Amino acid sequence: MNSHRVVVRKGKSIRASVAEIFGILGPADLRGKNVFVKPNMLRPARPEEHVVTNPRLLAETVEYLITDGAEVMVGDNPVPGRGYNYENEIAEYCGYLEAAGKEWRNIGRYSAKIKKPKNLLKEYYVSREVIDCDILVSLPKFRCHDLMTMSLSVKNHFGIVPGGYKPYIHALFPKIRDFGEVLVEIYETRPSDIIIVDCLDVVDAHGQVHHPGIVIGGDNGYAVDYVCALMAGIDPFRVPTTKVGRDRGLFDPQRVEIDGELPTIRGFSMPFVFPFRNRIVEFVAQILYRIWLARVPVIDHALCTRCLSCKNVCPPRAIKGHYIDYDKCIECYCCLEVCPKKAITIRFRLF
Repeated sequence: MNSHRVVVRKGKSIRASVAEIFGILGPADLRGKNVFVKPNMLRPARPEEHVVTNPRLLAETVEYLITDGAEVMVGDNPVPGRGYNYENEIAEYCGYLEAAGKEWRNIGRYSAKIKKPKNLLKEYYVSREVIDCDILVSLPKFRCHDLMTMSLSVKNHFGIVPGGYKPYIHALFPKIRDFGEVLVEIYETRPSDIIIVDCLDVVDAHGQVHHPGIVIGGDNGYAVDYVCALMAGIDPFRVPTTKVGRDRGLFDPQRVEIDGELPTIRGFSMPFVFPFRNRIVEFVAQILYRIWLARVPVIDHALCTRCLSCKNVCPPRAIKGHYIDYDKCIECYCCLEVCPKKAITIRFRLF
């Protein structure tokens, strides 16, 4: 197994750091390559909340790639909610439409079906743009996560799954270990070629904001997450996906080479650990995701023009005519994204 080089840069401009990371880890020639850039657009959030990828990092990465001759696409699949039901609405709120410009794509419209009979998650859907690109660049946000301890490179790949389909997968695998395995399975569908973690300004589990001013780059998601956990001051194998990656031989912690100085963030608080914590978190999460699954797409027949756009993109073929078969619906909301008249909305439905 080759060594895993992880690049840590602080005190330079974002552009200079991005250029160095690509210079060390990237392909020699980007000209004509189809590059997909995936930020972490978890939910509608302003940059100053520090829970989604900083739009400055996105903008500098996109500009660097374009200058080097790449054909760039940018996108992510957030979970609809909080009054923002469409990808582009959420992207605008996060500052990504301005940061990405004309390179932004709504990737929630068309999905590819993935079958992996030997996986825990034997069948699932991902955005086609991610599968079809030549180079995949991931821009995760360094942050805590109640279920996974930290949300980093591997967890960022959950965003290649269509928006509302994520709670469905959560509900299928409520146990932390199982969900960690599933996240690794999704990551391995199309691993990142280059990863640049946003550790510029981060918020801990108590809501305190820290300003490390760091970006961390690599080409192995598990090695990058390992180094990020060290910076957070925790055992890296508290992060389930990192432990699964090691156990499956997807990286060797003994072969991680850090290029640069790696500080520990002083006073960075993690989710509180107590006896039976995981069981309690799993139980609460299972209830919340079951409630979430009661949110379904509903067609407003007064607005519907019978164009059948929704039917044509529905991954499980749950739409017949202009009616939705809720026994087949997986709440991915691809229909929501493609409807030209916004005739489909999300509502709670009692089963």
